[in-house]
Amino acid sequence: MNEVLKAIAAKYKDAIVETAQELIRRNSQSNEEAEVAAYVTAKMKELGYDEVITDRYGSVFGVVKGSGGGSSVGMNCHMDVVDEGDRSAWKYPPYSGEIAEGRIWGRGASDTKGTMAIQIYTPIMLREAGMLPKGDVITSCVVCEEIAGFGSMMQCRDEFMLTDYAIIGEASENDLAIGSRGRCCPYITIKGKSCHASIPHTGHNPIDYLEKLLPKLKEVEMADDPLFGPSTMTVTRIDTPTDSKNLVTNIVPGTVIVYMDYRQVGDDTVENVKKKIQAVMDQVHVEGVTAELNVYYFPMTTYTGFEGMGYQGEEPFSVSPEEDFVQKAKAAIEAAVGHEIQTKAWAFATDTGHFTSKGVKCIGYSPAEIKLCHTAEDSISLEMMDEGIVGYLALVKALADTDK
Repeated sequence: MNEVLKAIAAKYKDAIVETAQELIRRNSQSNEEAEVAAYVTAKMKELGYDEVITDRYGSVFGVVKGSGGGSSVGMNCHMDVVDEGDRSAWKYPPYSGEIAEGRIWGRGASDTKGTMAIQIYTPIMLREAGMLPKGDVITSCVVCEEIAGFGSMMQCRDEFMLTDYAIIGEASENDLAIGSRGRCCPYITIKGKSCHASIPHTGHNPIDYLEKLLPKLKEVEMADDPLFGPSTMTVTRIDTPTDSKNLVTNIVPGTVIVYMDYRQVGDDTVENVKKKIQAVMDQVHVEGVTAELNVYYFPMTTYTGFEGMGYQGEEPFSVSPEEDFVQKAKAAIEAAVGHEIQTKAWAFATDTGHFTSKGVKCIGYSPAEIKLCHTAEDSISLEMMDEGIVGYLALVKALADTDK
């Protein structure tokens, strides 16, 4: 490892581990991040960030100003976690932050609180070591990623605290992540006329439309990407809502709703996805039946009381491993940690697409392991954190010293 960066990392290692433990001990499920947000705010102020700001949705941003002339770098992790599930399945209590077997254990350790602790300290370590980069560094701890990518989505929609580069702290095993498939949830509301099933000719059955629609959906042309292959679309749910809470089998439904999971790559933006699906819908005709296509949003209220609509999905993200900034990032980390690292794709959707849609150059980096996210084995390796701390120092320094 780079001996200078290794020394900086060693000096702050215990404080970073303790911060990760404290983050894990604060149960911060989506829309309930208030306690961990207060902790992050206090920690950033204690460390001496130049600015600490909480937006109206509840995301926390800390700014460390550079010496001037460099590119701005954002680091992004999310404060929210998924539910712990069956507590009896956990080897160590899910909100203990316990250190055992060379790891920190607990919900969110890998997704993304262990990495968040590193990100919070990174610009402070560089400044204290006399290695302040030229560009500003913004550490972003966002809300509601798990249910809607909402914090980053609204940050980008508001064009608030956007940077030239962004490092997303989703699990990558200390490799560089250069892509993730997007996800959207198109749904089709098919409306006919309800009637008693004994006299079907008096109604218009939306299931007749559905029967013709399903084969047509298989004709939707999928985009392709050299990193991921083609997009995929799968029908995942069909509802026939009625006024009754009981199973009703003798009524022709007035409405059928078809939900799809569309995993996006390449140029399959949400608008393109909608155009493709609408094109095959336009080929289906059933007398007395109409169909309308939408993309799923749902109402939500953040811990600050902001009421908005969460988007069920994320935009796709992909960058070539040959891009100059990717090569610079890879070289900087390799020189610091003393061995080769890989560039690879995330298997899941991430917030990166929100930022790339605004022209931010994105990359992913984290010592956490993908296989542990959302499981009862949620934990992060202390040894991998050691390397990740050094990697973050090198990565942020390299990108923020890039001339504007």
